[in-house]
Amino acid sequence: MSLCQYLKRIERLDALIRRKSTGPPKELARKLNISERWLYKLLGELREELDCPIEYDQYVRSYVYSVKGKMVIGFQKNLSKEEMRQTIGGYYRKYFHCIYLFSDLKFI
Repeated sequence: MSLCQYLKRIERLDALIRRKSTGPPKELARKLNISERWLYKLLGELREELDCPIEYDQYVRSYVYSVKGKMVIGFQKNLSKEEMRQTIGGYYRKYFHCIYLFSDLKFI
């Protein structure tokens, strides 16, 4: 299996876990097009090597993250000092246009 396929499978697994729609292990293995044994191996690697807090919730019959979050796979550019100064709330100023709306709130 190529690295690209492996990473896409992990991204798919992450999306299913975040939506709490993995189903039981047999169904999840079918969704990922892998054997149930390979699924357990993959989950074990993610738990042990990447410290992913993956648990099986019997109530919703799905794997879930015990802590809110998601896996991030890819390249992340380091920002220059100038880019850091232009960053507001995760967006560059040159791409982010703020519109402030004010209203007179009255509580009843």
